[in-house]
Order: sequence, then structure tokens, then C-alpha cells
Amino acid sequence: MVSLSEITPYFSIYGFFFTLIFGTVGGIFNLLTFSSQDFRTKSCVFYLICSSLADLLFINVGIILRFSTEYFGNTLVSTSDGICKARAYLLVCLPTMAAWCVVLATFDRFASASSNGRLRQLNSISFARRSVSIAMICIITSCSFHPFIFKIRNSVCAASSGFPTIATALYAIIFSCIMPCTAVITLGSMTWSNVRKSQQRVTPMENSHGQSTGLRRLNRQLFILVFVHAVVISVLTIQRNVTYTYNVLTSSIQKSVERQTVEYFIIQVSTILYYTNFGLSFYVYYGSSSMFRQVYWKSVKQLLHKCCSCCKRN
Repeated sequence: MVSLSEITPYFSIYGFFFTLIFGTVGGIFNLLTFSSQDFRTKSCVFYLICSSLADLLFINVGIILRFSTEYFGNTLVSTSDGICKARAYLLVCLPTMAAWCVVLATFDRFASASSNGRLRQLNSISFARRSVSIAMICIITSCSFHPFIFKIRNSVCAASSGFPTIATALYAIIFSCIMPCTAVITLGSMTWSNVRKSQQRVTPMENSHGQSTGLRRLNRQLFILVFVHAVVISVLTIQRNVTYTYNVLTSSIQKSVERQTVEYFIIQVSTILYYTNFGLSFYVYYGSSSMFRQVYWKSVKQLLHKCCSCCKRN
């Protein structure tokens, strides 16, 4: 009978490889769909494009580095301080960026459904660009302590023991999990309440132009798309932080070989699910929004038509 310790390496390799492939493909399809004329004028979509870019970078940087070090024998991460520091920085900075872009997208949906005129004015491309720029600067700055506390220690890329280790764990838990998850849940609840209230209000101008009906449908589809995605990433991020916190808190406890084997398998499953979190967005959008599916197929057909036209010219 095959033991769990023998299964775990193969499970990890195939799990990460599958996540890398479908996550990269999904991220490219996201960018293709959101860059279409039907979507690109919406501020909410600008946030989702930024989130998709961060997802793509994180999946490729994180998984390719993991493959090269754990499965293909590359020793750069364990021998080069520069690579070690860059890895530690990027693997915290990129997922935090992706998470806060989703938070900004949920705020955008909240502002668009609000009865407050000032809040609705924040539902614009110019505000989206400013807010993303500010958020990225804050995240880049707040993550800057990671390169200083990570270095090669006993042939392992790790943070200094004691407070630096606690600081990195707290940063990941608070800024990449607790705060963004709390924000999207709160904003989602408030937006749902605003949507329900807006349905009860009489708006004479709604039917005066066909564009009004189309705009309301687009907003409704974006609302569904954003908040289904927010729920999925909240669940997958929380499970990762629960297992990570447990691993840190029990690291000093003497454990049997069987317990170490089981816990290592659980950590690997948790890590794969965490990376999957950053490759799921396209499939969540495609499954939850009929408009997204329509725009996606329209974009694919336009791209194929352009490719065929270029081939004919050559």
C-alpha cells in the first residue's frame, strides 16, 4: 500500500503544475475579456484588470520558483541573498496587491449603488487610477521590511528568529487576509442593502433611453461577478492563514513522524488551494456572469478574425 509520504510529492507537483497552467490561461483570458470595448470604460473593470495582472505575476513567480528549488534542484534561493530577498518580498507584495484591488472593486460597486451623490462620483476611471496608484505605493512601502529580515540561514531562505518571524506572519495575516476579507464582506453587505433599496425607488428616467436599461444590467452583472469572486478568495485565503498560523504556533512542539507526515500533506494541500485562489478568477467570472461569457466569446472571435486577417495578408 502506498503511504501518504510517498503520495505527497507527486500530489504537490501535479497540483502546482495544473494551477500554473489553468491560472495563467485564465489570467490571459481575463485581460482579453476586460480589455474589450464593452467593459474597459468601467472603473470596476480597471480594478479587476489590476487584480488579474497581480494574480498572473504571483502564480508564475511563486510556482516557477517553487518548482525550480523544490523539484529541479536549483539552489539560487538558498545560496543567493538577493534572490532570497526578492522572493520573500514578491510573494507577500503581489498577493496583497491582488487582494486590495478586489477590495477596491467591491468599494466601486458599493459607491455605484449608493444613494449618496458624492459616493457615486467616486465611480469613475480617474478615481480608480488614483486609488490604485495610492494603494500600490502603500503596499510596496509597507512590504519593504521583508528584504531586510530575510537572508540565507543554514542554507535556507528564512527570516530572523523571534520578532521578525512574528512580524512577517502578522503582516500576511492582517494585511493579506483579515483586513481585505473583512472589507469585502462589509462592503458586500452594504452594497446588497443599497441595491435592495434602489429597487424600491421610482426612477422616471430609467426607461427614457435604452442605454439606461443596458447600464443597469451591466452594473448588476459586475455586482454579481465581483462579489462571487470576493467570497471565493476570502474562503481560500482564510483556510491558508488558518493552516499557516497553526504551523507557526505548533512549530516548537515535539511531533511524531505520523503527525509530521499528515501535517505536511495538509500544508501542501492548503498551499495549492492558496495558489489556486489567484488562478480562479476567470472561471468564477465565466460561471457567475452571463454578460462576461458573452463578451469573452465576442473577444475571442474578434481575436481569431484579426489573426486570420494577418495570416491572409502574409
